[in-house]
Amino acid sequence: MSAETIKIESGYLAGTIGAELADDGAVEFQHDAEMLLKFHGIYQQDDRDIRRSRTQAKLPLDYSCMVRASVPGGVITGDQWLALDRVAALADDKLRLTTRQGVQYHVVYKNELAQLVGGINSSLLTTLGACGDVVRNIMACPLPHPERRAVIDPLVDDLVARFRPQTESYWELWVDGEKAVSAEKPRANALSLPAIDDVEPLYGDAYLPRKFKIAVAWPGDNCVDIYTNDVGIVPTLSEGTSGELTGYVVLAGGGMGMSHNRPDDTYPLLAQPVAWVPVEQVGDVVEAIVATQRDHGNRDDRSRARLKYLLEAKGIDWLRDQIEERTGFALAAPVELPDWTVDAHHGWHDHESSPGHASDSVTLGLPVPSGKVAGGLRWALRRLIADGLVDELRVTARQDLLLLGVDPREIETVENLLHANGVQLASDNSATRNLAIACPALPTCSKALGEAERVLPDVVDRLEKVLADTGNTGLPLRLNMTGCPNGCSRPYAAELGIVGRSKRGYDVLVGGSPAGDRLARRLRADVPINDIADLLRPLLERFSRDTDRTSPTSFGDWADANWEQLDALLPPDTSRRAARRAERSES
Repeated sequence: MSAETIKIESGYLAGTIGAELADDGAVEFQHDAEMLLKFHGIYQQDDRDIRRSRTQAKLPLDYSCMVRASVPGGVITGDQWLALDRVAALADDKLRLTTRQGVQYHVVYKNELAQLVGGINSSLLTTLGACGDVVRNIMACPLPHPERRAVIDPLVDDLVARFRPQTESYWELWVDGEKAVSAEKPRANALSLPAIDDVEPLYGDAYLPRKFKIAVAWPGDNCVDIYTNDVGIVPTLSEGTSGELTGYVVLAGGGMGMSHNRPDDTYPLLAQPVAWVPVEQVGDVVEAIVATQRDHGNRDDRSRARLKYLLEAKGIDWLRDQIEERTGFALAAPVELPDWTVDAHHGWHDHESSPGHASDSVTLGLPVPSGKVAGGLRWALRRLIADGLVDELRVTARQDLLLLGVDPREIETVENLLHANGVQLASDNSATRNLAIACPALPTCSKALGEAERVLPDVVDRLEKVLADTGNTGLPLRLNMTGCPNGCSRPYAAELGIVGRSKRGYDVLVGGSPAGDRLARRLRADVPINDIADLLRPLLERFSRDTDRTSPTSFGDWADANWEQLDALLPPDTSRRAARRAERSES
């Protein structure tokens, strides 16, 4: 059956999941249940490191699941973190911080799924809507400055209430029929548009054509990569990046995914400004955009089902008409936003009193390589929370953590505890290493064409050597690496993007803006992993000669400005793709 048929006939996402969970004789879920599980925050996977050997031995694949918790804005209380940490024992004893501010677990076997998902819900978080054809985890700038929190937090709460799926099947399957507090149905007035269904007032029984991503940025700080989302929301303030809240600019049509096999009709796009809206109308406007995608998105071709393709075909003016018709609001033109920077929020941050924290507390921005929380880091976080040194954690869009509620008198204690457990602070590493992110890829992700997380440290080692050799030591180069073209780590909006094409080759992209508002372009395809740093060497040599290290010029801006000259700087292309092109031209 098609994905659309599976959804419609599932009984609001129940399908055969319950029966298959009860079947202890089966180690994997069948196709239709596997598809529905995504709405419950679960992906079925297998260990691809041993897939071939098990197939050759005529053994079943080593099936397990990835489970993702939805964490709006990345906000996790200390008690919630301890609960999330405990259930990691039902996985591979690790927690993974995602590039959308969630937390996920790998290698969860079928017979332990219910216990792990139930444990997440007991922490007042949920896995519902963390995946699937619905509005996914709402992203937001996590910095705990009171001015930001007063604006961002109520908006995130409203969006979560509007867009979380309402089906009862989730609680019947995973939580013994009892709703977790964080996943309760929205209040009666949470939805503004007319309901299209009694069970799922917004989504209906077919839900959305494809996943839908929303992020809330702070003006001037694009730490959430606002332009890569289906909908981006940016507050407008009376003083530009501070002052009284006056409204919001709403953007739409971003998305990273593409297919190597369909480069002509699948591609990344950045969101475009749609309108400026008053504070009281922003939720309704976003709801209207979601409903427009529900009604007009492509349900015949999942590769072209995202909102970005609908808006590319129909245009922003068409979307404005749709919003005005659905809401009854006359939309104002979008206002100009302040220039963007991207703050990774690493290191110590002073701030005035933030809700729930002491007035003189400070926050530590801690780099977490590839978002993997294991070993010494995992133990240290438990200790920091148990000892009352940290009372809240926030996941960033670059897979890092903010540790909140630290007494300034305990800064040295916190740093010493982290160092004693082998945890490195931002000051212990180069800016490039701190900024590098990667998706998990092999061996668990079924979409991965090549490695990402496991090889990222070596890629950064080689890149740091080239940076040093070319006089670029200390350059804050934003590197996003992914094992497939789906782009979970947003490589197409990075200064340096590395995208898996095969087990041996990667596409290398350069020229994205460090502020996240310009796409990178493909420098070369199918580059062996160990050759990437040397491919970049002549570019970095020229960049070093062309720019003054004391100037604010970034590598991404330089590469974009000099794009037409870059190819002449590169070594010959010895890839298999180049050889095949040469053979075809000769014939």
